[in-house]
Amino acid sequence: MSQQIALLAIQIGLIIVLARLFGMLATKCRIPSVMGELLAGILIGPYALGSVPLPLHGMEHGLFPLSTAVIGIPVDTTLYSIATLGSIVLLFISGLETDVRTFFKYSVVGTVVGIGGIAFSFACGAAVGLLVYGWELMDPRCLFLGILCTATSVGISARILSEHRCMDSPEGVTIMAAAVIDDVLGIVCLAIVIGIANVELNGGAMAWGNILGITIRSFGIWLGVTAVGLVCARRLASFLKIFKSSKLFAIQAFGLALILAGLFEQAGLAMIIGAFVMGLSLSKTDVAFRIRASLTPVYNFLVPLFFVVMGMLVDVRVLANPHVLIVGVIFSLMAILGKILGCSLPAFCMNFNGIGALRVGIGMIPRCEVVLIIAGIAATTMMKNPELKAQEKLAKTGETHLVSADAATVRDGHNAQLVPDRVPIFDSSLFGIAIIMPLITALLAPPLLSAVLSVKRKGVRREVPDDNTTVTSFTFHTEALANFALNEIIEMLHHDGFSTSAIGKDIRVIQFRRDKTSFSLEIEGTTFNFASQPDDVALINTTVYESLVELHKNLSELRQLARPDTLKSQIYGAPATHAATPTPPTRHAAASFTSLDKVITPENIIVNMTATTKNDAFRELLGLINLHTPLADPDKCYQDLLDRESIITTYQDGGIAMPHTRTNGTSVFTTAIGISAEGFEYDPGEDHKTHIVILSLCPNDEPGPYLQFISQVAQILSNEAKRKAVLSARTPAAAAKAFTG
Repeated sequence: MSQQIALLAIQIGLIIVLARLFGMLATKCRIPSVMGELLAGILIGPYALGSVPLPLHGMEHGLFPLSTAVIGIPVDTTLYSIATLGSIVLLFISGLETDVRTFFKYSVVGTVVGIGGIAFSFACGAAVGLLVYGWELMDPRCLFLGILCTATSVGISARILSEHRCMDSPEGVTIMAAAVIDDVLGIVCLAIVIGIANVELNGGAMAWGNILGITIRSFGIWLGVTAVGLVCARRLASFLKIFKSSKLFAIQAFGLALILAGLFEQAGLAMIIGAFVMGLSLSKTDVAFRIRASLTPVYNFLVPLFFVVMGMLVDVRVLANPHVLIVGVIFSLMAILGKILGCSLPAFCMNFNGIGALRVGIGMIPRCEVVLIIAGIAATTMMKNPELKAQEKLAKTGETHLVSADAATVRDGHNAQLVPDRVPIFDSSLFGIAIIMPLITALLAPPLLSAVLSVKRKGVRREVPDDNTTVTSFTFHTEALANFALNEIIEMLHHDGFSTSAIGKDIRVIQFRRDKTSFSLEIEGTTFNFASQPDDVALINTTVYESLVELHKNLSELRQLARPDTLKSQIYGAPATHAATPTPPTRHAAASFTSLDKVITPENIIVNMTATTKNDAFRELLGLINLHTPLADPDKCYQDLLDRESIITTYQDGGIAMPHTRTNGTSVFTTAIGISAEGFEYDPGEDHKTHIVILSLCPNDEPGPYLQFISQVAQILSNEAKRKAVLSARTPAAAAKAFTG
């Protein structure tokens, strides 16, 4: 056993090194890195260098000797089993990256385009089996060729769309939505084909009733589990958050994906369907971004390993066969034709013009990861031997007869021949043909898509307004100011408990999520465009405003540090006239709230506030908070409130003031409300009076509902009827009800 483990360690180590090396070389050649990983597997596989004898113990037959333990798997079953985990994590991450809201937004167009792509592509792929090989349509080999053509790998198209800044265009969103439909329907069709092969293998009657039953069961399981997953997504996310660390709950999420994948396999569906469903269920939760980021090392380890092992399944000897190469090219052209016709024609009938429909069709051409996964499944899934089936048909006509069907022994005249009763759906020749197709489509799609996107014409006949999405824009004078503001906005939303998608120099679209709230930020030069639901506009405005206030505060402090006497003290060691010792930040428990009635309570409301100045109001409300929720440092809270006011007043129109700050003086998010019927002068020299003061404190450097609370209360008090209800309240309970009723 120790020798086997040592050999496995060497094998995996070599695969990891070569996968990264060949992936980098492929990227430099402007082709997907997965193609480099596939090539590495072909080179070191058992059909090439892997079977070369080595003068080392245990490697007499090569580092990757040809294995005959399982039909259709030429590599060691342990190595193949580990590599299979790569397909699970790949589909799990794909599910996490699926934008469910975008999918539903473009569900009609995406569904029509996706179904068209599935139907035409399947027909084109199956046509190769029908016309070139003469198989029947229900032959599992013919069905698998059709399934291979339906798969779409939009990772390549997404990169090209992003480079042309067309990701959020009608064509870009339609391509992404149709790709989701393609992936889901393609995977369900895969389960149906596997079920058909199993029925035939087990001697069942291949009746349309059986096929309908398999179809209903496959769709029923997929739709049922998906619906349950989406409904229970928030509870599932809450369960994962118990583990606190994002690395821990990401591993727990992957564990759940493995469990669901195994259950789907037990139910007769492919494991990758279960993994995709688990990822899709978590895709709209606020833990999705952190799971993806935390699983990056697992992804980088298992996924390249999977593709290298997939390359090892390729028998290079069949690639030298002209027949395989010719059929591979024909199969690739049919796959391209199926997507262009199947996606472009429905798009043309759904408001897209000629160039727009062509963009959609070309954007759906690439095939990559999913094709290799399906080909690997076909190479390891058994079907009834076609030769035995043919002999059985001949036996019925009297031309030959079976001596023993169980032993699969066929007697023809005086000769007896042993025929295996089951064989892999894809032999080495078909697997080689399947490998050629994603290579050709991945090479042709980028230049074709770039060419049609370079045509400066709109792709739709008429613009379709989006009533459910509001765009809020902010423009800054310089790129430096925009970068400062961006960093502060992201930092402030992080403090408020929001998770963000990937952030980097080349990332132009950033998504933010917390619980049910989600919105995106698209950066165009020095302009920020926030796309959100109408109810979230106030939160976005508050965030940007508070970020600019914080920047102003920081710049004021920087100006103080840049005073000549301060610099002189630092350079020459003279006593500093403006030296200050910063208070070190302390860590506190994260604050959170689910609704206003958990924060605005009668015990923290004063209906007859006695304060006559801003400072008195702060003292009075801080005293009320400290009475029910003891503060760590009330004086610190008071000073931080004054510092915030020194930047810009928190007085709002309508006699409302909303003083707020992040401070080390509290360990929990808390608020207090004061109501003054007579009112008082909040800012000296102003002619308005303040009647309602909402004071809120949030722990510094901790996630908390700071911005959400401010924006929500501001929205409530912008309603005149609500303001009058608050002012007329005679008891704290009535005032609380006026806010939360």
